[in-house]
Amino acid sequence: MKLELPYWTSHHNMILYSLLHYCEENNEVFDVSFNAKIATGGAILHSNNQMIFLDYSDNSVFLDNPEKYDFYFKRSLLLESYKGNVHPLNLQVNFSYKAVKLLMKLNFKDLISKTNRTEIVRAMDYFNLVTNLSHNAMDVRNFPKKAADHNGKIIFHSRLWNPDNNADPDEKIRRASQNEFRIEACRIIKKNFKNVSVGLFPDELSKKIAPELLLDIKHTSKKEYFKSLRNADIGIADDGLKDTPGWKIGEYLLFGKAVVTTPLRTVVEDFREHTNFEKLQNRSAYLELPEKIEYLLEGKRYLEVGENNLKWSENYLHPKNYITRILNSTKNTL
Repeated sequence: MKLELPYWTSHHNMILYSLLHYCEENNEVFDVSFNAKIATGGAILHSNNQMIFLDYSDNSVFLDNPEKYDFYFKRSLLLESYKGNVHPLNLQVNFSYKAVKLLMKLNFKDLISKTNRTEIVRAMDYFNLVTNLSHNAMDVRNFPKKAADHNGKIIFHSRLWNPDNNADPDEKIRRASQNEFRIEACRIIKKNFKNVSVGLFPDELSKKIAPELLLDIKHTSKKEYFKSLRNADIGIADDGLKDTPGWKIGEYLLFGKAVVTTPLRTVVEDFREHTNFEKLQNRSAYLELPEKIEYLLEGKRYLEVGENNLKWSENYLHPKNYITRILNSTKNTL
């Protein structure tokens, strides 16, 4: 089995570290190479004389033509595009697994490559001293093994995107809608519940339009965020870039949290309303949040949903099953 990447970005961590885990468990050679002709955000997995393209773009538009490959797995897959040799990659999470060991398996020329530099430094920075911690991949071995009860604590840490920083009129509208949800969601949760950890990343835009919602900058690193997430029970999620699920919802699942989310536009296998999540009617329906949260709080229903999500994440996100699930999907199609 061989994996080709255009260059190493945070979007590739999930496949890279999952492959390392798979090769360890199955006594296979870890074979990774870099090919600049592959689209950014993509990867090609070679297995059993088959070419499998992995599309990690947060855009529903395909990075490449699926007809060029035996199988095409896409993260942000719309239902109408789920056909033929195309399969979903479901949700994505930025995690690591034995980062130093992975570095030791890469070629020296790849370790010193400028295109790989950012993730190389992040992988080397075990104690999180110098890297951009908002994108640092945390070791999946440190994630919780079971859901715990924190008396129904609610978490929603988010950030705003300035519409003025994008020239596309449609993107300006999308960002304005996204910002409205995130601001009003924080406000309505803080107004209706006491046991919460909600707020916005304290950038200039947030300071200007929602100063009462700013998070402490000391608690916005990925390491500190995961500490807060570990001590929560219900996570609030909304669409990220290109109106597709971001990393946040996958993190909720790996930590065994119940979820309240805006509608999911992409294919996520076996992920069901009232079993894995509660759904708002649309992106503007932040007024529905108290009702959805109360539903999960009633009889501590969030614990059952959290356990369901921990099991789902083990099957679909965790490196112990991630590669196997992809390979099994290709076998079941033949």
